[in-house]
Amino acid sequence: MTLTYVLMQNLRRNTLRVVLTAVAFALPMAVFVAAISFVVALAQISADMEKELRLGVHHKTTLTNPLPAGMRSKIEALDPDRRRIAAVCGMRWFGGRVPDTQNTLTSIAGDPDTFPLVYSDVGMTAQDIEAWQRDRRACVVGRNPVDTYGWKQGDRVTLVSTVPPYLQLEFNIVKIVENRERANFFWFRRDYLVESMKDAGVDDARCNIFWIKCKSAEGLRTLQQDIDALFANSPDETKSEDENAFVANFTQAMGNIPGLMQTMAMVVVVIVALVAGNAMMMSFRERTRELAVFKAIGFQSGRVFLIVLSESIMLAMGGALLGVVPAAVLLWLLPIRLTGIGPMIALEVTRLGVIGSMAIALCVGVVAGLWPAFQAMRLQTTDALRKVA
Repeated sequence: MTLTYVLMQNLRRNTLRVVLTAVAFALPMAVFVAAISFVVALAQISADMEKELRLGVHHKTTLTNPLPAGMRSKIEALDPDRRRIAAVCGMRWFGGRVPDTQNTLTSIAGDPDTFPLVYSDVGMTAQDIEAWQRDRRACVVGRNPVDTYGWKQGDRVTLVSTVPPYLQLEFNIVKIVENRERANFFWFRRDYLVESMKDAGVDDARCNIFWIKCKSAEGLRTLQQDIDALFANSPDETKSEDENAFVANFTQAMGNIPGLMQTMAMVVVVIVALVAGNAMMMSFRERTRELAVFKAIGFQSGRVFLIVLSESIMLAMGGALLGVVPAAVLLWLLPIRLTGIGPMIALEVTRLGVIGSMAIALCVGVVAGLWPAFQAMRLQTTDALRKVA
């Protein structure tokens, strides 16, 4: 009598209960894999942004309080030998939306000469950079708005600003960004914005933020201190922070989403542990006599322990697969767009999320089966047969 045979017989003993238990396990695990994949994806994006060594400099009080465009040259003057600074790009928020829609795009105007250097991770080729510098209406667009509105490279698109003076501008798409960290962005040239504002009677070349591409992590840290010290006690006091810290401010403004997802994942683990533990205790109580018979015909205590524990693990892993696989397939076929949540383009089930979910299921199966298995191992044959008979 093999272990596999015994396990299959036990699982077929009460098919309805096994199916209901598996479903009760599968539903929370589907939520778990989505939640943990979200957290893993944010962590990966954060790690990728950290490698870019970008430092953001904005007004100390609020990002909406613009800074003089001339601050760029002052920042560059802090590193005349270019040992710490690769490039500085002044940027201004445009907040454009596609006409006849209500969705505001993360549309930002940047200095045309340094944008390709500061945002080298968008993957602009020499041809893309040439097109960007040649056409003052050039724009670089992330994958999310491209897919949402059916745009393609070379298209002419129109955005209406949601901030004064409420301009309506036309752009030519010269680059579509496949980088997932930049999936929700729409960049265009700041000189085009400044000229358009002048045409509308507004002479304002100020920037909301200056992004600095640093050459080393040490350079980033020292620049952060030097820049804030340079503009201290002035009308334009600055706050310098790395890109991760800057993005975290916006994420926290929408609520602690990563923390919420982590809490949800922990609650799910507790739920599935209770489900598995209850199922195994019920199974043990129903099979006390059978386990006693096993020991009576020569099964060693260790083998009885292994039978009960293996059944718990099989039930947990089977239920996890029943939840994880459909969730992964469903999110692959029908991705959930995350236009307003940080840099992510869509909620996707990551490989690490699947592996983590299965590892959690394995741990839950072991923990839920340990006590019933231990009781089965300590079971006294004569007492068990007398008690059940």
